[in-house]
Amino acid sequence: MTDATAGGTKGGRKDPVTLFERHRAEMLRARRGTTILLGVLFVGFTLWSAWISNFTPQRLAEGLPRIFEYFQTITPALEWDKLFVGRDASGDAVPGSITFWYTDFWKYMELLGVTILMALTATMLGAGAAFLMCFPAARNLTPNYPVYWITRRFMEFCRGVPEILFALVFVFMVGIGPLAGVLAIAVHTAGALGKLFAEVNENASLKPVDGIAAVGGTWAERMLLGVFPQVAPNLISYGLLRFEINVRSSAIVGFVGAGGIGQELNRTISFYSDDRVLAVLILVVVTVTLIDLLSERVRERFIGTEST
Repeated sequence: MTDATAGGTKGGRKDPVTLFERHRAEMLRARRGTTILLGVLFVGFTLWSAWISNFTPQRLAEGLPRIFEYFQTITPALEWDKLFVGRDASGDAVPGSITFWYTDFWKYMELLGVTILMALTATMLGAGAAFLMCFPAARNLTPNYPVYWITRRFMEFCRGVPEILFALVFVFMVGIGPLAGVLAIAVHTAGALGKLFAEVNENASLKPVDGIAAVGGTWAERMLLGVFPQVAPNLISYGLLRFEINVRSSAIVGFVGAGGIGQELNRTISFYSDDRVLAVLILVVVTVTLIDLLSERVRERFIGTEST
């Protein structure tokens, strides 16, 4: 090896390996500096957020026992010897029994059914609107930039406003009841799913789209025939996931008079029916869990079928 080669040159030219290693070292130094800067900013904003929200270990330690105190207040006074006793001769439930605790069981089940139907209707409406917006909202598929910008900003507005605020507006517009909840959740769903759908579209292959365009296909035909078959499994998967979320949202918007089990839960809390609060909460949790498990099975089976 000559001295020139050892010094990083070959025949008067710089060694490519040396140049590569030098460039790599410069990139690592720059990346290291960026990483340190971002880490310092992250820690700083985290500490600032904790200070603003009074998030301190002392406050958490003081408040933790109160959780158990609250659960003690909403725990029903069940008695083991009366736990499974039915109604007496006069048709009244016996205090201390599960029957007494769930006196309004069928009323709760009816309201849970309303809640599920609210979520289903809102998901279908919102997913339909999201489907119409997701193609012009995709940067690589939009007809022109103004359409892209307007669609994106509209979807940001729809998902940026909380469902409960939309529910308040719609309760004022159409009155108390499930319709207000359906409209509120549908608007929010359109914005949330529209963004997810558009991002899926942006990852779709454009080769089928170019092929349809080459034979004179319109923009709508390119979207429906060239893009939709590729992204359909993901769109359905996101739609099912959103349905799970909307079941929970339907229980929340009921607090402002938008119907469903949430409205009954708000009533029981307002009238200090503590044991009834826990009864409703248990049914809501069980219902949401079962729907989550069922929709997960459906989603996995559908995607599995599509991928084979």
